[in-house]
Amino acid sequence: MERHNMKRTARFAVFLVLGLFPGRLHAQTAEQILASMDKVLFAPKDKVLNIEMKMTDLKTQKSKIKKAKIYQKGTDRKLFVYTYPPSDKGIATLSLPDALYIYLPMFKKPKRITNLAEGNSFNKSDFSLEDMPSKPYAESFVPMLSGEDASTWVLTLKPKDAKYNYGSLKVTVNKAHRYPEKIEYFDKKGTKIKEAVYHFRKVGPYWVSDKITMTDLKKKHRTTITMSDIRVDQGLSDSLFTLDHLTHTGVAQKAEKKAEKKAARSEDKK
Repeated sequence: MERHNMKRTARFAVFLVLGLFPGRLHAQTAEQILASMDKVLFAPKDKVLNIEMKMTDLKTQKSKIKKAKIYQKGTDRKLFVYTYPPSDKGIATLSLPDALYIYLPMFKKPKRITNLAEGNSFNKSDFSLEDMPSKPYAESFVPMLSGEDASTWVLTLKPKDAKYNYGSLKVTVNKAHRYPEKIEYFDKKGTKIKEAVYHFRKVGPYWVSDKITMTDLKKKHRTTITMSDIRVDQGLSDSLFTLDHLTHTGVAQKAEKKAEKKAARSEDKK
Protein backbone atom coordinates (compact mmCIF):
# COMPACT_ATOMS: atom_id res chain seq x y z
CA MET A 1 0.00 0.00 0.00
CA GLU A 2 2.80 2.35 0.95
CA ARG A 3 4.61 1.52 -2.29
CA HIS A 4 1.43 2.25 -4.28
CA ASN A 5 1.06 5.63 -2.57
CA MET A 6 4.69 6.48 -3.39
CA LYS A 7 4.11 5.72 -7.08
CA ARG A 8 0.96 7.85 -7.10
CA THR A 9 2.84 10.71 -5.42
CA ALA A 10 5.64 10.42 -7.97
CA ARG A 11 3.13 10.56 -10.87
CA PHE A 12 1.49 13.61 -9.32
CA ALA A 13 4.88 15.30 -9.01
CA VAL A 14 5.61 14.66 -12.69
CA PHE A 15 2.25 16.09 -13.74
CA LEU A 16 2.85 19.12 -11.53
CA VAL A 17 6.24 19.78 -13.11
CA LEU A 18 4.81 19.40 -16.61
CA GLY A 19 2.04 21.83 -15.79
CA LEU A 20 4.26 24.47 -14.23
CA PHE A 21 7.19 24.20 -16.63
CA PRO A 22 5.91 23.00 -20.00
CA GLY A 23 8.79 24.72 -21.81
CA ARG A 24 11.27 22.37 -20.19
CA LEU A 25 10.00 19.59 -22.42
CA HIS A 26 10.86 21.63 -25.50
CA ALA A 27 14.27 22.98 -24.50
CA GLN A 28 16.02 24.72 -27.35
CA THR A 29 19.63 24.02 -28.20
CA ALA A 30 21.98 26.91 -28.95
CA GLU A 31 22.14 25.81 -32.59
CA GLN A 32 18.33 25.81 -32.89
CA ILE A 33 18.04 29.26 -31.32
CA LEU A 34 20.68 30.74 -33.63
CA ALA A 35 19.09 29.11 -36.68
CA SER A 36 15.68 30.55 -35.75
CA MET A 37 17.23 34.02 -35.30
CA ASP A 38 18.86 33.76 -38.73
CA LYS A 39 15.51 32.80 -40.21
CA VAL A 40 13.96 36.01 -38.86
CA LEU A 41 16.84 38.26 -39.91
CA PHE A 42 17.05 36.97 -43.46
CA ALA A 43 13.37 36.25 -44.12
CA PRO A 44 12.38 39.08 -46.55
CA LYS A 45 13.11 38.40 -50.22
CA ASP A 46 13.99 42.07 -50.71
CA LYS A 47 13.71 45.42 -48.94
CA VAL A 48 13.50 49.12 -49.81
CA LEU A 49 13.91 51.67 -47.04
CA ASN A 50 15.20 55.07 -46.02
CA ILE A 51 17.82 55.42 -43.31
CA GLU A 52 19.00 58.26 -41.11
CA MET A 53 22.39 57.70 -39.54
CA LYS A 54 23.17 59.92 -36.55
CA MET A 55 26.79 59.78 -35.38
CA THR A 56 27.50 61.28 -31.95
CA ASP A 57 30.75 61.96 -30.12
CA LEU A 58 29.80 61.07 -26.55
CA LYS A 59 32.61 63.25 -25.13
CA THR A 60 31.45 66.46 -26.83
CA GLN A 61 27.83 65.47 -27.66
CA LYS A 62 28.36 66.80 -31.18
CA SER A 63 26.47 64.92 -33.88
CA LYS A 64 26.52 64.49 -37.65
CA ILE A 65 23.64 63.15 -39.72
CA LYS A 66 23.73 61.24 -42.99
CA LYS A 67 20.77 59.90 -44.96
CA ALA A 68 20.42 57.30 -47.70
CA LYS A 69 17.95 55.16 -49.59
CA ILE A 70 18.69 51.45 -49.58
CA TYR A 71 17.66 48.70 -51.96
CA GLN A 72 18.45 45.14 -50.87
CA LYS A 73 17.81 41.80 -52.54
CA GLY A 74 18.59 38.59 -50.71
CA THR A 75 21.39 38.91 -48.20
CA ASP A 76 24.32 40.01 -50.33
CA ARG A 77 23.11 42.59 -52.87
CA LYS A 78 22.68 46.15 -51.59
CA LEU A 79 22.50 49.54 -53.27
CA PHE A 80 23.06 52.61 -51.08
CA VAL A 81 22.06 55.97 -52.58
CA TYR A 82 23.21 58.84 -50.36
CA THR A 83 20.79 61.77 -50.14
CA TYR A 84 22.05 63.92 -47.24
CA PRO A 85 24.05 66.02 -46.52
CA PRO A 86 23.98 67.79 -49.91
CA SER A 87 27.72 67.17 -50.29
CA ASP A 88 27.01 63.39 -50.38
CA LYS A 89 24.43 63.60 -53.18
CA GLY A 90 25.70 61.80 -56.24
CA ILE A 91 27.53 59.19 -54.17
CA ALA A 92 26.27 55.61 -54.33
CA THR A 93 27.67 52.23 -53.36
CA LEU A 94 26.87 48.77 -54.64
CA SER A 95 27.56 45.66 -52.58
CA LEU A 96 27.67 42.36 -54.47
CA PRO A 97 28.51 38.84 -53.22
CA ASP A 98 32.16 39.17 -54.22
CA ALA A 99 32.85 42.91 -54.45
CA LEU A 100 32.02 46.44 -53.27
CA TYR A 101 31.83 49.38 -55.67
CA ILE A 102 31.47 53.12 -55.17
CA TYR A 103 30.35 55.82 -57.60
CA LEU A 104 31.78 59.29 -56.99
CA PRO A 105 30.83 62.19 -59.31
CA MET A 106 34.50 63.16 -59.72
CA PHE A 107 35.36 59.73 -61.17
CA LYS A 108 32.30 59.54 -63.45
CA LYS A 109 32.39 55.74 -63.29
CA PRO A 110 32.21 53.07 -60.56
CA LYS A 111 35.39 52.16 -58.72
CA ARG A 112 35.93 48.82 -57.04
CA ILE A 113 36.99 49.13 -53.41
CA THR A 114 39.83 46.66 -53.05
CA ASN A 115 41.48 47.66 -49.77
CA LEU A 116 38.44 47.66 -47.50
CA ALA A 117 38.92 45.28 -44.59
CA GLU A 118 35.94 43.66 -42.91
CA GLY A 119 36.80 45.40 -39.65
CA ASN A 120 36.96 48.89 -41.13
CA SER A 121 34.41 51.53 -40.23
CA PHE A 122 31.41 51.75 -42.55
CA ASN A 123 30.95 55.32 -43.83
CA LYS A 124 32.70 56.79 -40.73
CA SER A 125 30.12 55.19 -38.43
CA ASP A 126 30.57 52.82 -35.48
CA PHE A 127 29.56 49.87 -37.67
CA SER A 128 32.05 47.73 -39.54
CA LEU A 129 31.21 45.44 -42.45
CA GLU A 130 31.46 42.55 -39.99
CA ASP A 131 28.67 44.15 -37.95
CA MET A 132 26.34 43.96 -40.97
CA PRO A 133 26.64 40.32 -42.02
CA SER A 134 25.48 39.23 -45.45
CA LYS A 135 25.17 35.56 -44.48
CA PRO A 136 23.53 33.72 -41.57
CA TYR A 137 25.32 33.87 -38.22
CA ALA A 138 25.22 30.08 -38.00
CA GLU A 139 27.62 29.87 -40.95
CA SER A 140 30.25 31.97 -39.18
CA PHE A 141 29.87 31.14 -35.48
CA VAL A 142 29.70 28.26 -33.02
CA PRO A 143 26.95 29.10 -30.47
CA MET A 144 26.71 28.26 -26.78
CA LEU A 145 23.68 28.91 -24.58
CA SER A 146 25.11 30.99 -21.72
CA GLY A 147 21.94 32.21 -20.03
CA GLU A 148 18.19 32.74 -20.21
CA ASP A 149 15.25 34.28 -18.41
CA ALA A 150 11.50 34.28 -19.00
CA SER A 151 11.70 36.38 -22.17
CA THR A 152 15.20 35.96 -23.64
CA TRP A 153 18.05 33.59 -24.36
CA VAL A 154 21.68 34.67 -24.23
CA LEU A 155 24.02 33.05 -26.75
CA THR A 156 27.80 33.31 -26.76
CA LEU A 157 29.10 33.08 -30.33
CA LYS A 158 32.65 32.00 -31.09
CA PRO A 159 33.91 32.77 -34.63
CA LYS A 160 34.85 29.82 -36.81
CA ASP A 161 37.44 31.94 -38.64
CA ALA A 162 40.49 32.85 -36.55
CA LYS A 163 40.95 36.01 -38.66
CA TYR A 164 37.64 37.43 -37.43
CA ASN A 165 38.24 40.78 -35.72
CA TYR A 166 36.23 39.99 -32.57
CA GLY A 167 36.99 37.30 -30.03
CA SER A 168 33.31 36.57 -29.37
CA LEU A 169 29.79 37.99 -29.48
CA LYS A 170 27.09 37.79 -26.85
CA VAL A 171 23.60 37.88 -28.36
CA THR A 172 20.37 38.40 -26.43
CA VAL A 173 17.56 36.73 -28.41
CA ASN A 174 13.86 37.48 -27.92
CA LYS A 175 12.09 34.19 -27.12
CA ALA A 176 8.69 35.16 -28.50
CA HIS A 177 9.81 36.45 -31.90
CA ARG A 178 13.42 35.17 -32.23
CA TYR A 179 15.06 38.48 -33.17
CA PRO A 180 18.20 39.86 -31.47
CA GLU A 181 17.54 42.52 -28.83
CA LYS A 182 21.21 43.21 -28.16
CA ILE A 183 24.62 42.15 -29.48
CA GLU A 184 27.75 42.70 -27.37
CA TYR A 185 31.16 42.56 -29.03
CA PHE A 186 34.30 41.38 -27.22
CA ASP A 187 37.92 41.59 -28.32
CA LYS A 188 40.23 38.58 -28.34
CA LYS A 189 41.21 39.31 -24.70
CA GLY A 190 37.57 39.11 -23.60
CA THR A 191 37.06 42.86 -23.09
CA LYS A 192 33.70 44.27 -24.19
CA ILE A 193 34.37 46.97 -26.78
CA LYS A 194 31.04 47.59 -28.55
CA GLU A 195 27.32 47.10 -28.01
CA ALA A 196 24.39 47.20 -30.43
CA VAL A 197 20.78 47.57 -29.23
CA TYR A 198 18.01 46.63 -31.68
CA HIS A 199 14.36 47.58 -32.03
CA PHE A 200 12.11 45.50 -34.29
CA ARG A 201 8.61 45.97 -35.61
CA LYS A 202 6.28 43.95 -37.81
CA VAL A 203 6.33 44.82 -41.51
CA GLY A 204 3.97 42.59 -43.45
CA PRO A 205 4.64 39.02 -42.30
CA TYR A 206 8.15 39.80 -41.05
CA TRP A 207 9.84 41.20 -37.97
CA VAL A 208 12.18 43.88 -39.31
CA SER A 209 14.65 46.09 -37.46
CA ASP A 210 13.74 49.78 -37.66
CA LYS A 211 16.36 51.13 -35.25
CA ILE A 212 19.88 50.05 -34.28
CA THR A 213 22.10 51.91 -31.81
CA MET A 214 25.77 50.94 -31.89
CA THR A 215 28.06 52.26 -29.14
CA ASP A 216 31.84 52.04 -29.38
CA LEU A 217 32.93 51.87 -25.74
CA LYS A 218 36.60 52.55 -26.50
CA LYS A 219 36.08 55.55 -28.79
CA LYS A 220 33.17 56.92 -26.71
CA HIS A 221 31.17 57.26 -29.90
CA ARG A 222 27.66 56.21 -30.91
CA THR A 223 25.81 55.67 -34.18
CA THR A 224 22.03 55.37 -34.33
CA ILE A 225 20.49 54.12 -37.56
CA THR A 226 16.76 54.78 -37.90
CA MET A 227 14.89 53.11 -40.77
CA SER A 228 11.65 54.42 -42.23
CA ASP A 229 9.28 53.76 -45.14
CA ILE A 230 10.27 50.09 -45.00
CA ARG A 231 8.82 48.00 -47.82
CA VAL A 232 9.40 44.29 -48.24
CA ASP A 233 9.04 41.76 -51.06
CA GLN A 234 8.77 44.40 -53.78
CA GLY A 235 10.04 42.09 -56.51
CA LEU A 236 13.19 44.13 -57.11
CA SER A 237 14.82 43.48 -60.45
CA ASP A 238 18.37 42.12 -60.69
CA SER A 239 19.12 45.06 -63.00
CA LEU A 240 19.08 47.38 -59.97
CA PHE A 241 22.25 45.72 -58.71
CA THR A 242 24.52 46.31 -61.69
CA LEU A 243 27.37 48.72 -62.42
CA ASP A 244 25.31 50.38 -65.18
CA HIS A 245 22.52 51.16 -62.75
CA LEU A 246 25.02 52.33 -60.13
CA THR A 247 26.38 54.85 -62.66
CA HIS A 248 22.88 55.92 -63.70
CA THR A 249 21.89 56.44 -60.06
CA GLY A 250 24.96 58.54 -59.30
CA VAL A 251 24.48 60.71 -62.40
CA ALA A 252 20.79 61.23 -61.58
CA GLN A 253 21.63 62.25 -58.01
CA LYS A 254 24.27 64.67 -59.25
CA ALA A 255 21.77 66.27 -61.65
CA GLU A 256 19.23 66.57 -58.83
CA LYS A 257 21.87 68.23 -56.66
CA LYS A 258 22.60 70.80 -59.40
CA ALA A 259 18.90 71.52 -59.85
CA GLU A 260 18.49 72.10 -56.11
CA LYS A 261 21.44 74.52 -56.06
CA LYS A 262 20.02 76.41 -59.04
CA ALA A 263 16.61 76.66 -57.37
CA ALA A 264 18.23 77.93 -54.18
CA ARG A 265 20.13 80.63 -56.06
CA SER A 266 16.92 81.71 -57.78
CA GLU A 267 15.21 82.04 -54.39
CA ASP A 268 18.08 84.13 -53.04
CA LYS A 269 17.74 86.60 -55.93
CA LYS A 270 14.06 87.22 -55.21
